[in-house]
Amino acid sequence: MFENMEPTQILLWGGGLLGLAFGLLGQSSRFCFRQAVAEGFEGKRAGQLRAWLIATLVAIAATQAVVYLFELDLAESAYWVKSLPLVALILGGIMFGVGMMIARGCAGRQVVLAATGNLRSLIVIITIALSGYMTMRGLLAPVRQSLEGLVQLPFAHPDVMHSSVALFGLEAETVQTAVIAIAALLALILISRSFVLRDKIYLSLSALVIGGLIAGGWYVTGVIGFDEFEPTRLESLTFVAPGGNAMQFLMIYTGTTANFGIMLIGGVIAGSFLSALVRRELKLQSFSEPKEMLRYLAGGVLMGSGAVMAIGCSIGQGLSGISTLSFASIISVSAIVAGAKIGHWIMHRETQRQTKLAAAE
Repeated sequence: MFENMEPTQILLWGGGLLGLAFGLLGQSSRFCFRQAVAEGFEGKRAGQLRAWLIATLVAIAATQAVVYLFELDLAESAYWVKSLPLVALILGGIMFGVGMMIARGCAGRQVVLAATGNLRSLIVIITIALSGYMTMRGLLAPVRQSLEGLVQLPFAHPDVMHSSVALFGLEAETVQTAVIAIAALLALILISRSFVLRDKIYLSLSALVIGGLIAGGWYVTGVIGFDEFEPTRLESLTFVAPGGNAMQFLMIYTGTTANFGIMLIGGVIAGSFLSALVRRELKLQSFSEPKEMLRYLAGGVLMGSGAVMAIGCSIGQGLSGISTLSFASIISVSAIVAGAKIGHWIMHRETQRQTKLAAAE
């Protein structure tokens, strides 16, 4: 399909097709990071946590395989940072985690839901895009830059694999092969468990494909879509920065051009809409009261600003970043989980308060 295309066209088509697949699977399987961490906090076994682990392990194995086969340089991605802005990563991750819980969905999940008619999610993704762009290049950029400069933690090697090679004197290919094998084996065990228990099989298989889509993003932007004369940043699936760029593209269409991230967002919207249409799940949904809208807006602001400081969202850092084994991603995802715990506590307290008020009436 891509043989006769220019690199720019490959990036656009690749982003759109990857987004389409993510939208189809995300809508039909209900794949969701917020639900995964909530399951972990509550000790439930509804399949989302297992699905997220499968997607993560497959993303690691498949990405490292692409790196090995095509000699991809992940240093060209945003996640390999040799001097970690520790305060920004941790604070941004916590902000994103809290926002994700109080808005009932991460950035990627909100895009999927908005395409099915969820007006709450539409408001949230607009808020995420605006606050993210303000933090990246607008009014809040000086604050972000100040936070990034507070504590810089230097690393000789920005990722776990190369640090292990240097620390233990091992061969890089040996470590990489071991990582691929172990991650693939663990993913296979988790998928097999779904079949043995006959529990959430479709969700687990969807997670398997979603993990593969992460490697697909690296392959599209770093191999078949790479142009040595006009190089673009190596990237995979992520939603906050592309969401801001997509909004800007819609506003000044004649003054800018589409890119991989913008087409990714468009593909997710199209895929989720088609899935909901086929499954007869298109439905307009809105806020039940003004206070609920304020909570969702606050969640959107926290996610947008937080993701920019943390160099990614729960998909951008949680899958794409983690697949590179970068220390920045490990720190960011840990902070997102910590923030999610705080947000989960806030939502639990709010539920208890409403229950008491209802009982008093």
